[in-house]
Amino acid sequence: MRVATYARVSTEDQAQHGTSLEAQARICRERALQIGATEVRAFEDAGISGTSLDRPGLQALLKASAEGELDAVICLDPDRLARNLAHQLILTDRLESRGVDLHFVQFERARTPDGRLLYAIRGAIAEFEAHKIRERTLQGKRQRLSEGRVVTGTRIFGYTYDRTRHRFLEDPAEAAVVRAIFSLAPHLSTQAIAENLSATGLRGKNGGPLRQSAVHGVLRNPSYLGEMPQLHGLGRVAVPRIIDQDTFDAAQAALSRRRRKPKGHGRVYLLTGIAYCAACGSRITGSGGSRRYYACTGKRKTPRCSAPYYPAEELEAAVWAKVASELQAAARVLAKQPAVADTPRREARELRRLETQRKRLMQTAAAGRLRAQDLAGSLDALAAREHALQLAVRQAVRGVPSDRLLRLLAAGSPDLRRRILQAAGVRVVVGPEAAEISLRPLSAQ
Repeated sequence: MRVATYARVSTEDQAQHGTSLEAQARICRERALQIGATEVRAFEDAGISGTSLDRPGLQALLKASAEGELDAVICLDPDRLARNLAHQLILTDRLESRGVDLHFVQFERARTPDGRLLYAIRGAIAEFEAHKIRERTLQGKRQRLSEGRVVTGTRIFGYTYDRTRHRFLEDPAEAAVVRAIFSLAPHLSTQAIAENLSATGLRGKNGGPLRQSAVHGVLRNPSYLGEMPQLHGLGRVAVPRIIDQDTFDAAQAALSRRRRKPKGHGRVYLLTGIAYCAACGSRITGSGGSRRYYACTGKRKTPRCSAPYYPAEELEAAVWAKVASELQAAARVLAKQPAVADTPRREARELRRLETQRKRLMQTAAAGRLRAQDLAGSLDALAAREHALQLAVRQAVRGVPSDRLLRLLAAGSPDLRRRILQAAGVRVVVGPEAAEISLRPLSAQ
């Protein structure tokens, strides 16, 4: 019998109950041997809450069960498997549907209606306890915050934390780097700041070279004004002031200008989502920075696709020439066409909103606040709406006279051009040579 043991601890559990990973693994292994295990594999997660399914050890366990490598799984207690009732029931069903028996050392789960009810009650209690632990922890942090004590984030670049007096002190060397970063912010990009300061010998928090992400984090941190946010803005604690308000405001204005600045052509890929390889049928995607190119994603598969890399400018120019030629040859005008320039943009925005709604639904379901049948119904409704919008975009695009559509495509942003080409049904198939291009006709459904 192939048996897996699963152990999990979070900080609160280990401190309050002493259920260490080692103790759980030892107890579960003893039970595995008692039920006749010939092979025992251990999976564990340390310092991760049972309210989340995003646990490396748990995901590895589920993968092993899906590949038919396990006959049984043993946990110390149901709350080690999950502290969310919905997650507990989903995990149980997933394991048992794969022929894997689930056992608990400290809980006897009977396969009867009464047993299933008791198992669900146990899961509800575990979820309640998790919420209470979180509530008590937050209350404790709020109390320490009211006393002027730091409760989160004791490793902030520019400061050292005095654990004896529970306060931050300025680190002279790091504070000098912070001032240098803010002084350069109005003139250089975050990447350029990182490269210039690293070249002068200035280092990051752990002694390594300064990175762009670290520079951006420094520029966005209001703590250097003398007050450090705590508990997601619920309170603040006093810290040494490293920069003044005018310097901070100038840096924020520079970041805002660069964020609004349109991205250069060097990183825009017109054929994203519409280009495919003639050799293996995989998508062709853009890559590179200043030197852009397209590559078949089949190169990452086995066997590896032998298609070459295509220079982006040449491939896009060839595709655009074919699209323009077909539009000019298929000049059809529909009567009383709606606002041409606005329709694709409006529908494209609505499509993006639908995608956001879909992600929120999945997050709500993962948190156990949405039943499976309700989730399915909502996703079906979103899919129907998305399909209707796609048809509306296609109708609007195909009803535009070719000369007007070409002007719209030429004047629009690269993202708008790409979306219009997708909605119009353009499909680019690229052969071994970049010039070997075939298109699905714009009039095809």
